[in-house]
Amino acid sequence: MSAVGDWTLGQYRVRALIGVGGMAKVYRGYQPTLTRDVAIKVIPTQDPRGAGQGRVEFLRLFESEARLIAKLAHPYIVPIYDFGVEHDWAYLVMELVTHGSVRDEMVRARASGQRVNLLWTLDILDQVATALDFAHSRGVAHLDVKPGNMLLRELNMVVLSDFGIARMLADRNGRAGGAGVMGTPQYMAPEQTVPNGPVDGRSDIYALGVVLFECVTGRLPFLGETSEAIMLQHRDTPPPSPRSLEPATPLVVERIILRAMAKDPKARYARAADMADDLRHARAELAQTLPQAEFPLIAQRAAPTSTIDLAGGGAAPAPAAPAAAPSTPPAPPAHNGAEGNARCFRCGAVNPALARFCLTCGYDRASTRASADTYHAMSGRPLRCRLIFQNGQFAGRPLMLHQGVTTIGRGPGNDLLLGDGSVSRIHARLSFAHGVWYIEDMRSSNGVWVNRKRVKGQLGLRHGDILRFGNLEAVFEMVT
Repeated sequence: MSAVGDWTLGQYRVRALIGVGGMAKVYRGYQPTLTRDVAIKVIPTQDPRGAGQGRVEFLRLFESEARLIAKLAHPYIVPIYDFGVEHDWAYLVMELVTHGSVRDEMVRARASGQRVNLLWTLDILDQVATALDFAHSRGVAHLDVKPGNMLLRELNMVVLSDFGIARMLADRNGRAGGAGVMGTPQYMAPEQTVPNGPVDGRSDIYALGVVLFECVTGRLPFLGETSEAIMLQHRDTPPPSPRSLEPATPLVVERIILRAMAKDPKARYARAADMADDLRHARAELAQTLPQAEFPLIAQRAAPTSTIDLAGGGAAPAPAAPAAAPSTPPAPPAHNGAEGNARCFRCGAVNPALARFCLTCGYDRASTRASADTYHAMSGRPLRCRLIFQNGQFAGRPLMLHQGVTTIGRGPGNDLLLGDGSVSRIHARLSFAHGVWYIEDMRSSNGVWVNRKRVKGQLGLRHGDILRFGNLEAVFEMVT
């Protein structure tokens, strides 16, 4: 391809190479019609090694997969904006996600002799499992789930990328050559190691179990000098006990890993949503028992500058600069109330200036979550939302929310605690993407209702919607 900076793909200006994989490259691009930066994944239309199917067959598959994955509109899935073919290259145009990946966090932690934070890991992989369940419900399996494909839109919000890529490359490179395997060997389910094996959503669940294993223990379950050796272990060798490698691993987490990594697909979680439930409940349970130091402290770091990992090896991560030691929490916000007091961002209550947590709504006033409010309204100010409760403990008090993810429930570990018996321990989750907040029922007992209709899956919210959590009602409003 031409040197970066002097060529285009369709309407898109190519600006910089930001990632390289075995068969694909990712460039930072610019879309002049909408004046925005984008990510462009570029794949050769024919295997340069001369193997596999021809160009015509690959382009047929590429167009089919691109149209299918473009329909996966979900807060935790990287959106596909466009696709096309130019000369010897097929390309996908996607959202540009610039805060690194789960793999980057693993490399950074490993470089400093640590593990990624456990509560953070459970929360992030809960989001990934939720995204996978959405895709599976629409007949789409990912088949290449790995830390490098889990991109961080912000520190506490992940988006899953590269749906369909494994199938495109496996079909192109393997049908004629006899391989036909899909995925990255270090994360392959046993059935993926067999040419043209019977794969489905449970293969993704296995891979997610491998990622959790790696996050918890600091190493992969199976190591080998060749891809074939690793694939054979995935097929035939039971995984080691995570607690035998990392004795501090909570038993509840080990059980999730071993169930997800069962050799027989029938012994795994039947749905990714079931695994998400267990991850969520494990996090809520551990949040009550682990010391405060176990909560994520990596929010203090700057955004990563490393390139995107597409190779996905995982066994030998690229070197990274050691992580800086966690800093002390930032000082409370500047005084904006009476002398010696400060006003809470979320509920507006006046608190003692030195109080870290709001005495009314529990908001962590030392939080760095405001740094995620990067999406701006026409006014030039960050777009935010608020809930105005009509009854309950916060009746009549507007609660402002940041962009990103807000969990709502009665139990510890939630961002917004609602002390009402009709609210489940983990009741609902609000997430933000591209100017839209989505509400999701976390399998609560009494349901999440919007405008008197029960929510199933995720639902985009509009200004003025009436939300109900158990017996508590709130008006949803956009704030610009």
